[in-house]
Amino acid sequence: MDDVDVPDTAKKIFDAAFLNCGQVCLAVKRAYVHEAIYDEMCTELSKLADAAVVDDGLQQGVQIGPIQNAAQYAKIQKFLDGARSAGTIAAGGIVEDRDGFFVRPTIVRDVKDGDDIVDQEQFGPILPLIKFSDVDDVIARANNSEYGLGGSVFSRDVEKATQIADRIESGTVWVNQHVNIGPHLPMAGFKQSGIGVEQSIEGLEEYTQVQLINVAKS
Repeated sequence: MDDVDVPDTAKKIFDAAFLNCGQVCLAVKRAYVHEAIYDEMCTELSKLADAAVVDDGLQQGVQIGPIQNAAQYAKIQKFLDGARSAGTIAAGGIVEDRDGFFVRPTIVRDVKDGDDIVDQEQFGPILPLIKFSDVDDVIARANNSEYGLGGSVFSRDVEKATQIADRIESGTVWVNQHVNIGPHLPMAGFKQSGIGVEQSIEGLEEYTQVQLINVAKS
């Protein structure tokens, strides 16, 4: 929402989007940003992207490692080409001066719903930022997806953020955080995002079989 502390929220979004080079099922895949803070959020995220250390993950101080394989690297290159056509790459891109499948954390602005980088799963270090102005509209846009594994809402007004979270069609919706998970918390997806539940009592019950024994009264 437009009431957030932008630098603080940008850091949380950045860390959640580029965890393991974005190659995590719960990584932030797209971010809807209120028009009142859109430019500032793009700037703050771009600063973080520019400052990130990208290299061999076995080296001390490295924050972002490589893409896992050649096929996924080619897919990321295709997304980057599409992002240049659809919007503006504010920071990041392919690392040109070394061998390996290295991509800098990439911030893409001025894109919209319907663009490939917004609608499709990139599973890599690219974060598209989409502008919104109306809460009901952005909830509908966020829900207009065949997937629903994880989402988050950021606002100083926790009650309002929680009400918005309740309307998002996702297995987990965090408020003012992202990817806070643990063995005591169920993890499940809506729509095409997985089958059943992992972790917690609900996850254990996935491995059980319900049986009813119904004895007649004498």
